[in-house]
Amino acid sequence: MEDDFVVYYHRFIFLFFKGIRELSTARTTGYRTSDRSYSRNVKLKKRKKRSRVNLRRIGIIAATTLVAATAGYVIYNHLPVVKVNKAIAAGDKYSQDADYQAAIDSYAEAIEIDSHSVTAYSNMAGAYLSIDDYESAKQTLYNGFIETENEGLLDNYHAVIMNEAVKVINDQQADMSTVLAIEKVLSEDNTNSDAIGLLDSAYSRVFDDAYSYDVNALFRPDSVSSTEGSAKFSYAEYEAFIKELLSIYSASPSDELKEVILKYATPSEISFTISVSDAASYNDLLATIESTVSGSDSITSMRECLTNASDVLGIFSGIFEQLDVGNVDELRSFVVSDEYLALRDIFLKDEPTPQENTTYVPISREAIILNNNEGQWSYRFLNFEENPSTDGVITLWANFFEDDGVQRNAISYEPKSIEDNYYPHTKYSVTYLYSYITSGKATKVPKMNYRLDTTVTTQDGDQIETIVGDWGGENEWTMDIETIESRIKA
Repeated sequence: MEDDFVVYYHRFIFLFFKGIRELSTARTTGYRTSDRSYSRNVKLKKRKKRSRVNLRRIGIIAATTLVAATAGYVIYNHLPVVKVNKAIAAGDKYSQDADYQAAIDSYAEAIEIDSHSVTAYSNMAGAYLSIDDYESAKQTLYNGFIETENEGLLDNYHAVIMNEAVKVINDQQADMSTVLAIEKVLSEDNTNSDAIGLLDSAYSRVFDDAYSYDVNALFRPDSVSSTEGSAKFSYAEYEAFIKELLSIYSASPSDELKEVILKYATPSEISFTISVSDAASYNDLLATIESTVSGSDSITSMRECLTNASDVLGIFSGIFEQLDVGNVDELRSFVVSDEYLALRDIFLKDEPTPQENTTYVPISREAIILNNNEGQWSYRFLNFEENPSTDGVITLWANFFEDDGVQRNAISYEPKSIEDNYYPHTKYSVTYLYSYITSGKATKVPKMNYRLDTTVTTQDGDQIETIVGDWGGENEWTMDIETIESRIKA
């Protein structure tokens, strides 16, 4: 473009002077024709005088024209479009020479001059990709789209995100942040089938590759993460992810997206832990999925677990409140309550329940572990060993133990650690049983009574056990386990 301008400039000067010469000749001829009344000398003198005047004018005009042309050339080289094109051309040359940082600087210069240069944004992103700087490439393309509203830049931005996701998935380093990036593409382009397909492919990789090292890591940001595992991912982030998928589905329903949502509704993990504080929200989220998309066997099974866990905690909420303030005596009335016995009988009779059936059933308020067995979910609460920072654990006893045909009712309680010190650790066990007690002068009387066992474990592993017979009754007695054992041996 610059060379063309020089050619045009020289052609202009040539034609200009040619025109001046023709104009001068025409005027001289006119004077000769019209001024015949004058003598030859006079005419010559006048012609010479006019010639001097015209040549001076021609010189002034030529000089002025030359200055104007030079100034025009200078102005041309300082036009924004010219400077932008020069910066882009320089950036392209640097890219060809693999000097990508210099290329990036040149493209940045072009963008500074013209923030709407699509070419500058696109070429700069290409330079960043050449040095594997995906984040800068994405940022450049997205900024370019915001400034220019060019759909091509947005498409390229999406392509970089998905290519990066494919690489991470293939390297088995995917986690929930990976699917969040893919979801961003889908939220900006609801019909992007490639994004839907990539979400589908990422499902098992996300959960299995990233969180299988620790079942407590998924949905529990307070758990200890592995240096080999993924970054921590909270339930709140997961919920936001699912809700965004539901919003996209509502705007552009498709069978493919429906299947993806149903997959992500429940993790592919064989086992994972969720905080009790999030369990109710998770149950509500699954209900929303059922009403917006549809249900599934896995969702139904999961909801049964979450609902049952809430019901069980409802049974124990009152006694937890009493135990939190040290009212261990309240265990006497609770262990014989209808609600407690009804729950205990479910386990004794092996009735269907999503809560895992074991002899000693822990009840705690921090988290539940959900286990997947061929698509059917079951759950249990964390016990003391799994969660030493607990606010306390109650254990339901579901073992058959009868005295003269009367089934015992038993329960135990482990309070929270004092100032996070696990030791000394105290465990209280309360049993309501039919047994003989001493009444009056060593008279043995059979009756229903309460017994309290306390076991204190010290840091060195020693245990101090004490039994309180007829606990709370008129014939209450206390004895340490060593004395009892010695009497039994005797």
